[in-house]
Amino acid sequence: MPRSVVITTAVLVVLAALGGFRLGQQKLAFENATGIIQTVAERHTQVYHGDGTACYGWLTADGRYLHVRCEDRLYRVNQLGVITDVAEPDA
Repeated sequence: MPRSVVITTAVLVVLAALGGFRLGQQKLAFENATGIIQTVAERHTQVYHGDGTACYGWLTADGRYLHVRCEDRLYRVNQLGVITDVAEPDA
């Protein structure tokens, strides 16, 4: 195989890999958090069979997380879209 074909193919593969990595690392925009809150509410309803209509959310002070409260559960969503349950201390 000619050397120019190998080099061209290698360059295209590297560019495609970098593009895919960049697209995979895009962060969520918390400006319109309604869709994120709805997604968390659907998950809450599926997992805990709770009422997802009473869920609400707020941004943390540093803007890195969106907290969503559904009934007695608190969820944290990071900018990559990972949803985690937050353990709250008993009051």
